[in-house]
Amino acid sequence: MARDNRIDSIKGLLIILVILGHTIIALDNVSTVNHAVMGIIYIFHMPLFILISGYLTKHPAEQTASKMWHGVGNILVTLIIFQLLVSLRVHLMGGHFTAAMGEFPFGILWYLLSLICWRIMLFYTPRALLDKPWLYLGLAVVISLLSGLTHLGLFLSLQRTLSFYLFFLMGFYYRQGVLNNRLWHNNLLHAVVAVALLPLLFWLFPHCGNVMNGADYYGISGLPEKAMVLICSICVSLLVFNLMRDNLLLRTIGKDTMFYYLYHMFVSTSLIIPIVVNNGWPRTLPFILIYTALAVVIMWVMTKIQFFRWLIHPTFKVKKTNKEKV
Repeated sequence: MARDNRIDSIKGLLIILVILGHTIIALDNVSTVNHAVMGIIYIFHMPLFILISGYLTKHPAEQTASKMWHGVGNILVTLIIFQLLVSLRVHLMGGHFTAAMGEFPFGILWYLLSLICWRIMLFYTPRALLDKPWLYLGLAVVISLLSGLTHLGLFLSLQRTLSFYLFFLMGFYYRQGVLNNRLWHNNLLHAVVAVALLPLLFWLFPHCGNVMNGADYYGISGLPEKAMVLICSICVSLLVFNLMRDNLLLRTIGKDTMFYYLYHMFVSTSLIIPIVVNNGWPRTLPFILIYTALAVVIMWVMTKIQFFRWLIHPTFKVKKTNKEKV
């Protein structure tokens, strides 16, 4: 699959929003402005991330089971390594290593485990269902709506896997040309729905973030809220996907999305946020944007260090120099 610069640019934007959202949560979730920004970010940043993951996933007919399991195995190795690293960090900060290890996957690592599940689920989907995209997508909508009735919570990220599988399928089928239609590209419709429903959503359900994260129980009474969140997430995600253009800076960051995703929990929570808190630095949105940019710059420097890259891909082979090749 040829590299798509526009997709890399979208990924670059999304990972910056992930870091920004987590910084806001860590520093200030009370300010009206910060809360509003976080709400807008969370309505689409992970859904669109997951959509792109599906977009970049090969059709089961294009790969063998061994290749699929090899790719899944690589992700699992990365997950285990960073589960160990984050548990060690918890221990060094006065917590319990075994307790952190027991919380599997820890924090943002849920995405890696869910990604493993989505790829396995897609690969082993019966061909009769896979060839009926609208039926499969409809089933995914129902599963997403009902996921909050399961009480699964954070256990092995299963509830999030069920809640967000719809977006993974959307990206997969768009790549296959199924969803590449007027409805997908109707930016005016997406914008109108978003503008109309977003304020209503946050007004009717001020704590809708509990539904957005995909891991909280909301019961039957929460189904209307979940449905509204799904509609808003789809519309805003497609609007950003369609309007985004290639950007050199974002593309550069987007090519190393996994790197920034995994390391920002160390750079932000163990370095930048403690400094801000201990020194009493401002926590208004302009300053939070600066802290986010600082975290991105630090991680960009880290991308130049081979060891940090190796931790993410332990099978990564260092390229031979011309002299070595001779």
